[in-house]
Amino acid sequence: MAKKQSGSSQSRVAKSPFEKLRTTGSSAYRLYALVAFYARAKKPLFDEEVTALFSQVLPEVCQNYSYELIAYRITPNQVHLILGFKPTEALADVISDIKRSTAHRLFEGIPRLEAEIGKRNFWAEGYFAETLGYAQIEPTLRLWETRSRGEEPVLIQIVYDTTQPLHPKQIERAMDELLPAERVVMRLLYGLQGEQVHTLEQAAEKLSLKPEEVQQIAQESIEKIRAFLRERRAKRMERTAGRSA
Repeated sequence: MAKKQSGSSQSRVAKSPFEKLRTTGSSAYRLYALVAFYARAKKPLFDEEVTALFSQVLPEVCQNYSYELIAYRITPNQVHLILGFKPTEALADVISDIKRSTAHRLFEGIPRLEAEIGKRNFWAEGYFAETLGYAQIEPTLRLWETRSRGEEPVLIQIVYDTTQPLHPKQIERAMDELLPAERVVMRLLYGLQGEQVHTLEQAAEKLSLKPEEVQQIAQESIEKIRAFLRERRAKRMERTAGRSA
């Protein structure tokens, strides 16, 4: 009986993508943190140009240092990050690497910043940091999205799942969340509900649209579906946490 329970436990499907253990050498870990830091003097430096470049630079910096960027939230004068890191890395060093490298790239890419700020120092000193358990991440992301309706942050980007392709069954489960035109595009591109799979060009011709218009509709639909799936996972995690309390 004990063996059977052990095997069942090992085959259990993880409720969260963050539940899976990461490994390094002979060690296994799940280390995540929420961090935040201000722009210099808490100035509202995140205009459209700065936000666009920072959004390009931040994932590159995290990839270069092998930090696991999960999501980030930008307000006019502050950045919040959720990321994973290895047990061999001190969190203070992780934050220092990100602040130093992003500041360098921002000053290189936007020369006017040095004249506006007065020094090549984009970030204020210090930071906020809080570790997160894997079960807290998706509820935190859901909270970000809920709060954004009233606070109007400059940008929220949830990036951890954007490289994972959607399964047709996931799309079908979320079809009711889409607008009628979006449903049609997803049916054509993914061969759902009896449709044959269409290329972008074939779908555009059938719908009397330009291929780039179809692509834009598809991208917006996919983001809606990912948001729907994240919310479902977060609610499941909250229910599980409630039963365990």
